[in-house]
Amino acid sequence: MSNNEWKLVGMAKNGDAHAFALLYQKYYTDLYRFAFCLMKGSQSAEDAVSSAILKAYENLGRLRKNDSFKSWLFQITANECRNFLKHSPVYLEDSSYQEPYENETGYLNPEIQEMLSLLSDDERLIITLSVFSGYNSREIARLLHKKEGTVRSLKSRSLAKLRDHMEQ
Repeated sequence: MSNNEWKLVGMAKNGDAHAFALLYQKYYTDLYRFAFCLMKGSQSAEDAVSSAILKAYENLGRLRKNDSFKSWLFQITANECRNFLKHSPVYLEDSSYQEPYENETGYLNPEIQEMLSLLSDDERLIITLSVFSGYNSREIARLLHKKEGTVRSLKSRSLAKLRDHMEQ
């Protein structure tokens, strides 16, 4: 975490809404990609991220260390995704609806989504955080509460699985 981010977290903890908004802007894209992997739908991912951000803002005073802000935010987002998946009804008439892709990033490209669907949830999260968000193995391990070696191993196997599929 940079010194500037650390200061922003401190300011936000002291009630500075603008500082929290700057942190939100910094992490929104990564949170959305993370939620998208868990939720497998863009509207659900947006809802989960919005709910997580609200909970984070309301509970910011409970954050003990400024350095833990990012992993804390991702953990809240993961919890919100799980809650949404548990309690959200599935509407059959909506199951064929797909969000438009023309204004989205490459990550949401249908071919890439199809490839990522071959991976387990953990593999998909690790590849998404690594390839699309630029996190290193240490950062991913902290976010997902896994060992660095486990993250590297899963990433390697996942990439091999994707390569094998592409060669078929």
